[in-house]
Amino acid sequence: MAENGKIDEAEIQARIEHHTLDLLAKPRISRARDEGAAALLASVPDADEASKALFPDVGTEVALNALVGFVDGYTGADQPRLIMRPPRLLDGQSVPGNRGLHDNPDTFYRMIPLDGRSDFILEGRLGPNPATIFEISLLTSAWNTTANLTKVDLELEPRKTFRLHVGPEPGPVADAYIRVPADAEMLLVRETLADWSTELPSRLTFENRIDRGGPRESDDEAYVDAAVRRVDKWFSESIRLTKAPLARPANNFSSPVISNEHGKLVTMAYSIGHFRLSEEEALIFTLSPGSAEYVVAPITNLWGTTGAGLARGASWNSKQAAMNADGSFTCVLSRRDPGVHNWLDPEDLERGFVFLRWAGLDTERPPDPAPALEVQLTTLHDLRRLLPAETRWVDTDERQALWEQRARDHAKRYSHLR
Repeated sequence: MAENGKIDEAEIQARIEHHTLDLLAKPRISRARDEGAAALLASVPDADEASKALFPDVGTEVALNALVGFVDGYTGADQPRLIMRPPRLLDGQSVPGNRGLHDNPDTFYRMIPLDGRSDFILEGRLGPNPATIFEISLLTSAWNTTANLTKVDLELEPRKTFRLHVGPEPGPVADAYIRVPADAEMLLVRETLADWSTELPSRLTFENRIDRGGPRESDDEAYVDAAVRRVDKWFSESIRLTKAPLARPANNFSSPVISNEHGKLVTMAYSIGHFRLSEEEALIFTLSPGSAEYVVAPITNLWGTTGAGLARGASWNSKQAAMNADGSFTCVLSRRDPGVHNWLDPEDLERGFVFLRWAGLDTERPPDPAPALEVQLTTLHDLRRLLPAETRWVDTDERQALWEQRARDHAKRYSHLR
């Protein structure tokens, strides 16, 4: 416990994760996981065999994604917690990840569950190399964004401390205030670490201003009921997020658009589509930032979960990729390594999603210049003819070195939660 009654996130994270695993082991919640997973699998009846082979882990990750944002670590208090985390060791035990819902692998996601009574102070301190994109968003039960603060709103800079009050009514002195509506569901703190080698998330402390019920030793039936409903909702949302893009033709991506629905950021433009490739085919993506501060092209499987290939190269952003002379960057998605530095590696999946993002846009006016996207389906044989002249090529040894460096850099973000 931190001083002055404030709760440090590193202290509570393991408690929350243990609580999550306890809940998942309960028969009713385990059954909800199995039923939801069966419905999610059935939502893509023509899934390829490689995708189906991944699915047992996907179902567990979706359920844990729901629960890690729900439990309180038996404290009876609201707490910030890390979500969208890959598989890891927890006190020496190997535990599944809790990713899903098309997470951005560059983003360090923390959330605080809300209801109409929530009232707390959230304090954060940025390090010397803070995130490229910093956003705090309030989402309703329908997952509409009703409030959003950026690093510009909070006047954040390296080593800066901020103090945020979240509650039904204004009260204590703070740098910013977010009103909690009756239908509030969560507060999301999203820090996008574009340069994995240097950028680190802020450190958070938290202080409840109301009594949430105090500590307890076990969960009663009402709590388990609520957890079941939470798992059911997450699988329903996963099915919607899977089926909607699949309604479009494969290898077809729309122009980037801004939306505040389904938890999307109002400072970000999105384009999502699904790929379907033979071993000899490739998709060429050219992303032009326009006025966006950051751009990313990440792959997920057919159910919106990032894979182990994250470190291998299942995503590239505008601070990692080899850039084109005009400020855009070009990625190649293919099942076999094309020898291109910016290879989007799908881990030999024939099918999956690419959820493209352009972030850091001004909410007060249309982006000028606008973000842009070009996508071309081709063959591996034709890549050298179609790619920009400045394309960087790599050999097998360079590819292995890239993978190893990315794995080391990505692990740095979790250092203060060990």
